[in-house]
Amino acid sequence: MLSNNANAKKYIKILATGGTIAGKSQSSVDYASGQLNIAALIAEIPKIQDYTKISWQQVANIGSQDMSIKIWKTLYTAIEEAKKDDDVLGIVITHGTDTMVDSAFLFDLLFPSGKPLVFVGAMRNADALSADGPQNLLDAIHVASSIEAVNRGALIVMNSKIIRARNAYKRHTAALGTFKTSNGSYAGDLYGDDVNFYHNFSREGENKSIFNVSDIDGIAQVSMMSVYPGLSVSYYKNALSKINKALVVSGVGNGNFPSFIAKNIKEIVNMGAIIVRSSQVPEGYVSRNVEINDDQLGTIASLGLSPQKSRILLGLLLKKNMSNSQIQKIFECEVPTTDGSCGIFPN
Repeated sequence: MLSNNANAKKYIKILATGGTIAGKSQSSVDYASGQLNIAALIAEIPKIQDYTKISWQQVANIGSQDMSIKIWKTLYTAIEEAKKDDDVLGIVITHGTDTMVDSAFLFDLLFPSGKPLVFVGAMRNADALSADGPQNLLDAIHVASSIEAVNRGALIVMNSKIIRARNAYKRHTAALGTFKTSNGSYAGDLYGDDVNFYHNFSREGENKSIFNVSDIDGIAQVSMMSVYPGLSVSYYKNALSKINKALVVSGVGNGNFPSFIAKNIKEIVNMGAIIVRSSQVPEGYVSRNVEINDDQLGTIASLGLSPQKSRILLGLLLKKNMSNSQIQKIFECEVPTTDGSCGIFPN
């Protein structure tokens, strides 16, 4: 595919994993994700050929509810290779929206700076009336081609909005404007071919993450426990007794859990388990030592990270042999890097 821009030899690498953007209808009322390969999706967008060169790789073709550690590790390798290729301007990852936030946050931690890394999907399957996938994909390519997107970590591009992976969350099961940003505004937007960033949140060039592909395995070892009214003491005790290495409590309000299990929480922390308090509330911060005394219990406050994001970060940290106070400092970081510059959160 020929390009009419100045970077004639440069190209965008598309890594496809499936999702609704690659879905097809099974009947008038339902559809299946991951039915079309990336070549078929690209063929529906003739404007791509007028804009820039592209290359693609089919990493997986699944509904993102089936995203796995194995696929994440394969995707890591593909991203790493693309970032090392001098001819790659940026990377676009097509992904189902169910777990797009999880994947984008993970790879924001793993690849904190350098070439643009853009996640994109769709809320309507490829053969739906007014499918949003083609425009979303074209928008993602525009962002990945933009010099303004360099050193901004992983981004999500949906519905002509640009969202930072750290702040993104999915708010609605079906609406086109489902992706919102917690604790801040959108990172930017698109108008036609124009990419507009609202804020200067770029990171230092080519900072290296303290995490690598081998750390991804630790995510599977982190349990999650939800808090809600009516659960018995025996339920909590049974759940806590099964914790091996780490737990994220999906708490209420400011990451709160019932007072009657504080003793059990402290016991398993004393036995070496790491416990992070997060909240089911999508916006705001889980602060230390408010209604729950973290210093006394040995628990960690997630600050602005959701339970799902807390689980990912905690899983990456399991091999690092850090103290609870060190882990708390990492949760206060924008992205922990090898040079020690983490950008205290919130920034």
